[in-house]
Amino acid sequence: MKKILLIYPPFCTPASPPYSITYLASFLEDNSDAKVEVLDLNLEYHKKKYPQYQKYFQDKTKWENYEEMSKQFKIETSKDYYENNMHVVNNEEIEFEKEFLEKINTYDADIIAFSVVYSSQAFYTYQLIKNLQKKITVVGGPAVNKKLKTIATHAQNNEYELLSLIQKKEHDKLICKTTLDYTKYNLKEYFTPNPVIPLKTSSTCFYKGCTFCSHNKETNYYEYNLDEIVETIKKSEQKFFFIIDDMISTKRLMDIAKKFKPLNIKWACQLRPTKDLTKEILTELNNSGLDMIIWGVESGNDRVLKMMNKGTNIKDVTQVLQDSKNSKIKNVTYIMFGFPTETKEEFLETIEFLKNNTENIDLISFSIFGLQKDTDVYKNPAKYNIEKIIQEKRTILEPKIFYRITKGLTQEQATKLKSNHLKTILKLNKYPREMNYFREHMLILN
Repeated sequence: MKKILLIYPPFCTPASPPYSITYLASFLEDNSDAKVEVLDLNLEYHKKKYPQYQKYFQDKTKWENYEEMSKQFKIETSKDYYENNMHVVNNEEIEFEKEFLEKINTYDADIIAFSVVYSSQAFYTYQLIKNLQKKITVVGGPAVNKKLKTIATHAQNNEYELLSLIQKKEHDKLICKTTLDYTKYNLKEYFTPNPVIPLKTSSTCFYKGCTFCSHNKETNYYEYNLDEIVETIKKSEQKFFFIIDDMISTKRLMDIAKKFKPLNIKWACQLRPTKDLTKEILTELNNSGLDMIIWGVESGNDRVLKMMNKGTNIKDVTQVLQDSKNSKIKNVTYIMFGFPTETKEEFLETIEFLKNNTENIDLISFSIFGLQKDTDVYKNPAKYNIEKIIQEKRTILEPKIFYRITKGLTQEQATKLKSNHLKTILKLNKYPREMNYFREHMLILN
């Protein structure tokens, strides 16, 4: 019997147990006789490094100074993450390297697999694999890059390829249940007063239309069995859940609401503000426990939304936000400044949109557009006024992408405008800005 260790490496917010290795563990256990264990090294790092913040964030009775504490936590972690990443680049020892390697070795695993969901996790993954050269190591996940593929024994694109390293099994004989076991973790150790469990109800985004997005473009969309997801919820014995799907259709949402309503839980998800999400539907969703929605608003200008192919317009977005708020749902809005072709006037329209809708917006999550491979913007640059794409080589990560435009705001101009209007944006928030970093905290608040 083979022993498999699935590792979730630093760095990301230590607020929830990882979905990726929990799902992999379930799949491997259902389809092999291997002994599968999971190790959340991201949590281990934060427990060791920031015990005072762990204690603070777990007790919301002490949250009177939440904004100050969470801001300080973000400053400290950003500095420590950067320094450790530079240690990897400079071939130096990283924090807790020996302890982590010792911990990994205690599992005596035949195969050690790293799930790399965010590019920020690439550095620790690289360093640990470098020191596990006598072991069979595997890397997989959306943020795996060429450097990691080079150093690991195997690079896998999906769970089926990982299974093939353990034992051969015909695809038509595979068990593909999505009932997951989060009791594998000590849920009380995460940096939240109550555990928040991630759920996934489909393989990828059903829409796949946004021109700036590269998520799972080649992955076929299919929906998971909701009864199995309900089984996961019951098995966890928890109250708070975050559906991590990139997007969910309205019909699917209603199916989810029907299954969730008897469970007496609170949940959150990410949606596009489309007009089919009526007041009646949003009220029904709230009655099923939907407490918070992160809306892909992106812009307050219809032309820019059309360039993004969001399938939305400002009139409908305004109505949906109002109906959502009136349905007692917390509204978080994603805003993207500096999308190619956006002008200063259109940027300012987005600021006005946020101000005009302040009563229906609880928190604004904003960023500056960054060009990524495999997006429509990258493949068709001329359509977006991009005259040249420049790639800057990096040591561990994939090359950084820059671009030059013929008209519209540059990234620098958009960044400056954002800075000039930062105070205005922040004044609109009903919750601390840092809850964009700890959205789980926002979900658990009444």
